[in-house]
Amino acid sequence: MAIFTRLPLAVLNRNEDNAGTSSTLNLMVNVDGEDVVDSDLSDGVSAGKGEAGSGVVILPTPLNSNGLTNSSIRLGIRGDNAWGPQHVLLFGLNFTTGIPAVALAMETDLTLWLSSDPSDGGGAHLTMPLRLVSSGGSNTLIRRVLILVWTQDGTPGAGTDSPIQLEIIAGGNLVLRQEIGDSPQTDLEGNINNWYFLNANVPFTRGDVLSNGRITLSILGKDAWLPGQLFVFGLDTAIGRPNEVVTLVSMVIWNLGWLSEELSEGAPSQDLPVESV
Repeated sequence: MAIFTRLPLAVLNRNEDNAGTSSTLNLMVNVDGEDVVDSDLSDGVSAGKGEAGSGVVILPTPLNSNGLTNSSIRLGIRGDNAWGPQHVLLFGLNFTTGIPAVALAMETDLTLWLSSDPSDGGGAHLTMPLRLVSSGGSNTLIRRVLILVWTQDGTPGAGTDSPIQLEIIAGGNLVLRQEIGDSPQTDLEGNINNWYFLNANVPFTRGDVLSNGRITLSILGKDAWLPGQLFVFGLDTAIGRPNEVVTLVSMVIWNLGWLSEELSEGAPSQDLPVESV
């Protein structure tokens, strides 16, 4: 467990009408009967159906994750503009110590609606629990990868229409190479969050990547792209909700420049920094 100063939330809305919301989301964390966090997310999750969204709680007092249980964390909504999430991941950051992102709680394949109006969606909930996940370790078998990416805002032309590709070498073997193209989301445009699951060809470990491997992000076109943030997590399940979520890449600030197959505009690929803890 660790101490966190910020709690980012990443979500993917269901690809259904009205699944997005303009209502504010609220994060509650209870430890030993005391509400140690009761905060509205800074941005809300206003993305539309099938879109990814994000928000962050900046904690006035650092949170020690020791003592958290499966009933400690709840996500709620402040308004009656109903929200239909499909996947939700809460993770922790500590800008003081510089520790990488650590997954705290995750829910997948959701079918419920959140709303302050209980009649929404045929019976909406005001809050939902977020069950804990383990951060795993260097020997955790990874069967699937989650990429969370935010494309730069305020830089002209930061978004791209070109597909991208993630490749992972572990233990000297190619374990994943997948192109990321069109999805129901608004893909890789400026000031947009994206959520992508990628399946590994064979299970691998972070230790295998660190000892004899790499993680490489490439662009497959000449329409340049400038990410703003990038997180890569390894999941221990091929489908459904994971039990362990291993941090592979934690780039709160992207510092590897533009990506493009047009060499005058950027590099066609970059090896990503792999976390060791």
